[in-house]
Formats: sequence, C-alpha cells, structure tokens
Amino acid sequence: MSELTSAPKTESVVTITAEAAAEVKKLLAEEPGKAGLRLEVRGGGCSGFSYGLTFDNPQENDHVVEDHGIKVMVDPKSAIYLKGTILHFEAGLEGRGFTIKNPQAKGSCGCGNSFSV
Repeated sequence: MSELTSAPKTESVVTITAEAAAEVKKLLAEEPGKAGLRLEVRGGGCSGFSYGLTFDNPQENDHVVEDHGIKVMVDPKSAIYLKGTILHFEAGLEGRGFTIKNPQAKGSCGCGNSFSV
C-alpha cells in the first residue's frame, strides 16, 4: 500500500466547503495535468507563517483529503499547523477569495495573510 493511500484516517487535516470546491473546480479546469489543490504553510509573513495555495499532484507522504470531489494535498510538516482547518470561498460586494479558518492559529496580522501559533 502506498503512503498516499495509507494516510491517517483520524480527524481530517483540512475540510473544503461546497463553495470553495465549486471555485476550485472552475480554476482546476484551466490547469491540465494537475490533480487538485495543495494547501501549505510557509515560514514568513508579518506574524510568522503564511498560507500557500497552488494546483499540484500528490507527493509521497502527503495527506490527501477528497471533499466535494476535490483533492486537497497537505505535506506532513504543514499538516501539523493545519489540523482541523476549513477552506472556504466567499464572493460578495467587498470582493471574492478563499478564506482559511485555522483553529491552530493563535493570532494573525492585519492583512490576514499570515498567522502565528
């Protein structure tokens, strides 16, 4: 059994809402050869960590979550900081974009692009 299929089945690292899944499906259609969305935590930003969203394919040891027909890949190091995270998409009069609700984050900066634990 490969590492990709034997990821822990405990609490999901990340959940994607129906709204986020619909937007990812639209965007993913423009990315041939990519299997899904990668959510990662990067060092940097004014609060210490920042999020990264890219289209990618699963790598060895990734946590792969499939929700609403979308694969979300998270590397093991990022998974430590993302456990229980919800990825949502909002579109309204004040703009549109993905929002990340991370229960591990203890604080964030004013711009909303970085967080601390």
